[in-house]
Amino acid sequence: MTHSQLRLLSRPSLSEDHTPLYVDVDSARLWDLIFDEKVHLVLKRPALVELARRKDPKLMDYCENLVKSDDYEEWLTGLATLSAVGTNEAVDSLILAYAHSLNEDRRTVLTYVAKILTAEHIKPFSIMVREVAVPGEIEITGWTRVAISTLQDACKRFGVETIIDGRIPDLIEETTESHNIDDLTTTPER
Repeated sequence: MTHSQLRLLSRPSLSEDHTPLYVDVDSARLWDLIFDEKVHLVLKRPALVELARRKDPKLMDYCENLVKSDDYEEWLTGLATLSAVGTNEAVDSLILAYAHSLNEDRRTVLTYVAKILTAEHIKPFSIMVREVAVPGEIEITGWTRVAISTLQDACKRFGVETIIDGRIPDLIEETTESHNIDDLTTTPER
């Protein structure tokens, strides 16, 4: 008897062993760069990440405007920056962006939320993951343990078995199955 399965794909995260680009630049100069219309968005992203790392109070308003933009790249940059901010307010903004999105855009927002999800936002996230708690595959690299567990709980409610393909650091599961990628080449029988 075969079960409906959702394969949770996890790949090793890229570690950043280098100094961030704008770590030695003061915040006022970073804002000048961000507001400079002649500077391409690709060059603004590291400045936004640095301001997020610093928890700059003006960044949330700027991100809100990016997320409301009709330009897809600006929208993505807003989502990524909110995720880098990682505060409860940022998670709330991402959840709101999810509510205003359609189709694949929802999955994109869900991924950014999953990377910073804490127990405080389990309820809205459990509603969000219902759309992806279906047989198939989903990339979960970088997701928090809370996000992965919430997805697994939603799958369990819908009768979808989850199989982790790869290693997930510090993930504690109720089962005794190994999560080594080599052990998942065959489907476990129940």
